[in-house]
Amino acid sequence: MDTGRYIKENFRFNDDTGISMYSQLASFIRHQVRLGVFNVNDKIVTENELCDILKISRTTVRLAMNELLEEGLIVRQRGKGSFVADKKINRKLNSLYNFSDSMREQGIKPHSVVLQAAVVEADEMAAQKLNLPEGQRKIFLLKRVRYGDDTALLLETTAIPYNLCQGIEQYDFEVRSLYDVLKNQFGLNITHATERIDAIIINKSAAHHLQCPEKVMAGYQIERVSFLESGFVFEYTTSVTRADKCSFKIDLFNTNQFKSRIDFSRQLKR
Repeated sequence: MDTGRYIKENFRFNDDTGISMYSQLASFIRHQVRLGVFNVNDKIVTENELCDILKISRTTVRLAMNELLEEGLIVRQRGKGSFVADKKINRKLNSLYNFSDSMREQGIKPHSVVLQAAVVEADEMAAQKLNLPEGQRKIFLLKRVRYGDDTALLLETTAIPYNLCQGIEQYDFEVRSLYDVLKNQFGLNITHATERIDAIIINKSAAHHLQCPEKVMAGYQIERVSFLESGFVFEYTTSVTRADKCSFKIDLFNTNQFKSRIDFSRQLKR
């Protein structure tokens, strides 16, 4: 795709919107990426060429490009220029997270492939994380590969005390949301959760499900423990993702000048 020619033929500034020129340009390029007009790895026209094509200042172009860089829509390669990046799926880590809802909010179709959905005896790790007493160690174990459109993003294993959700194994979690079923069918509503993120080397089994290339692949393991309003632990989930499909971002705000806020997001790349 000749991105310079496309922009020249299809983009015009609108002086009546009250929106800055750089934001209009960034919005146009962003829209073309999301529509698939500009594809992953397409080279973006250079900043100098954009200045000439649109008859605008270098500052305007640079502000637009920096906005797209910060969003992860484009990447710069030293000595080569800017390119459309692998699409990133944004994840807010400072709020309760639902994979399916997050995907739909971003215009991405979520789906899952269920590898295991069964009532089993908890292993020592799951029993410890879920605070299961001796003699009550039955759990519902759900292992899935989570997809955004056609890209495998997460290998996810969830354990839930079975006495909280008896019969849940009858549901089809390739088409149903686990959290929706837990809330609407069993009255289990997550109120808060803790997560721990570790850098790992993805093992051979996980690499197969995540469609890793035939080489050693770095990744992240994310451990999640979820709680009911009563403080009762009701979910223990571990997920694995490739390092080249996931990045993390934290925005910090000065609490002396603004309301205390931390914005911590996970970005999954398709």
